[in-house]
Amino acid sequence: MMVCPYDDERLLLILQVDHSRVTGWLASHWGNDEFARPSPYAAMVLAAGLEGIREELDPGEPHRENLYVTTEDERRKTGVDTLPRTLGEALDAFASSDLARRTFGETMFGAWLAYKRDEWLAYLNHVSDWERD
Repeated sequence: MMVCPYDDERLLLILQVDHSRVTGWLASHWGNDEFARPSPYAAMVLAAGLEGIREELDPGEPHRENLYVTTEDERRKTGVDTLPRTLGEALDAFASSDLARRTFGETMFGAWLAYKRDEWLAYLNHVSDWERD
């Protein structure tokens, strides 16, 4: 997945470019994740938006080109970041986020992170029928 400014500085474009089995698994579970329910999700989005306003962050120039046909190096040179590709990578990013820690408080932050790390380890240790066959 990639994220970059699109059309005007108030919109972000998120493109899924990696159609691997893990990405598919993550996409199918994000919708069922208790963290993606409206209240916590809205709190994080609102906190990020307010932080961007307060810090006067510049989202960069919009990208209208076909990012699916660019290489990772080309995207990196133009400021297009790649989102975490696994739940493990996403949890590492979340764990290092001072904004997430401030938004949820130490108790919620730590409990959710521990719960999701357990979920990720369970996924990594699971052998599916597809892998057996």
